Amino acid sequence: MKYQEIDFKFQVSSFRKPSARRNLQLATFFVAALALLSAKETGCRKSPSFGETRPATETRSTTFLKKKLRNHEHSNLNFVNAQAKVFMEGNGQSIGATANIIWIRDSVMWLNIKKFGLEAARALVTRDSVFVLNRLEKSYSVRGLESLQRQYSLPAGFDLVQSLLLATPWFFPDISLESDIKDGLHRLYGSNGRFSTDYRMEEEAFWLRQEIFLQPRDTRAMSVQFENYKKTELAGWFPYLRTVEASSPESGDLRLSIELNEVEFNVPKSFRFEIPKHYKLVE
Repeated sequence: MKYQEIDFKFQVSSFRKPSARRNLQLATFFVAALALLSAKETGCRKSPSFGETRPATETRSTTFLKKKLRNHEHSNLNFVNAQAKVFMEGNGQSIGATANIIWIRDSVMWLNIKKFGLEAARALVTRDSVFVLNRLEKSYSVRGLESLQRQYSLPAGFDLVQSLLLATPWFFPDISLESDIKDGLHRLYGSNGRFSTDYRMEEEAFWLRQEIFLQPRDTRAMSVQFENYKKTELAGWFPYLRTVEASSPESGDLRLSIELNEVEFNVPKSFRFEIPKHYKLVE
């Protein structure tokens, strides 16, 4: 895989794990981690709305349903670039903004967030860390991805982030799944004692409609709904609208919606991420 030139500079003397201002960091991380969403593409066909799909009536085997889900893994995609409208609610506040997103498979996810046309924040997610620049306060934060996994109820790190971007299911290696029908949708579900997981698929197309991760002992939960599937040239049928709901003792209840107005597949783009020397590290 060849990359276009990427300006990827860090002026950080030592790695620490400070906590940034919660709301801004929350928005940047969630956009990066769960980006994808809704796009406008020439010639795209929109799927029927959720309520118009035919309800499932015949239980399918676990093997059959997992195979159907793996048909949408998008192994041909190495780059995704997008613009998005973002709205987040949590901790008694709401944030609306726009974002630009660049993703490179198995490597990084970069994004910036704008308010009123001005960049408010820039973030970079690598395989083990999250870097956030707060342009409004001229500060930055550095956190290990594993600490955000705990805070936001994520069962895995970058690989899960990547699977959510591509709208492919992330499976626990130690959870044996069972299948049934729930609320008119095909369901795969299982538990390993610590985590419980639940995947919902619609009849006929077997598109992933919802993915749920629970940690009952720690009262943590994350749910992602996938909607507004459209036919694309490179990604096939792709869900272009997402609604994410998460709750944990640390972050409370959070809700995020992301809708893209532009998307490109397999178009390498350069990006910059440099921490200015005069920015303050947020403790």
